[in-house]
Amino acid sequence: MLGQLRKDVKPSLRKVARLISFLPITANQFTFLAIPLSVIAAYFLATENYLYGLIFVIFSVLIDVFDGSFAEEKKQKSHFGNYFDAMVDKIVEAIIYFGLAFNYSLLAFVCFSTIMLISYAKPRVALVIETDNHDWPAIGERADRLLLLIIGLFIANIITIPNIDPIQMTLAIITIFTFVGFIQRILYARKLIEKALREDKILPYLKK
Repeated sequence: MLGQLRKDVKPSLRKVARLISFLPITANQFTFLAIPLSVIAAYFLATENYLYGLIFVIFSVLIDVFDGSFAEEKKQKSHFGNYFDAMVDKIVEAIIYFGLAFNYSLLAFVCFSTIMLISYAKPRVALVIETDNHDWPAIGERADRLLLLIIGLFIANIITIPNIDPIQMTLAIITIFTFVGFIQRILYARKLIEKALREDKILPYLKK
């Protein structure tokens, strides 16, 4: 959902990336920076220091926001870089939820499980039909999840609500949103497969 806005803000991202392109690192190294930042975030989340946890979650997210534009400014955009970026994204989310699991083990596990489900629902269809990375109509995408997490951490730092744990509530909301998105992706995949069947575009190895 929110991920679809990236193309609208791309000119602004390029301007910021131009300012930081002096850094003496490659595009893939810049992408990799999100991992140590997420490790620090996870440490603070595990120790219930949600202010610093929030700050380092935001830092790791900003790396992902700017890494594509950074690669373009460095003239280092590549197919492997695109793949590596996606792998780092998943590693970062896993680390962050690992940090949350120290205090919210069951909820963090269920939440991350739904993230894995929605992440797999999209590429799995490529084993049946030819497809691309176009935007699928679904809520609970990575940008949506991270925004909800950031809002939850922010609320946990500024508001005390009797009998309500903002982090627990945030994990529950992310889980629900992501699971709904998972179902949406299954239904959309079914439409794509049915369309491919009508047009005889199922992958050759599946044809009788």
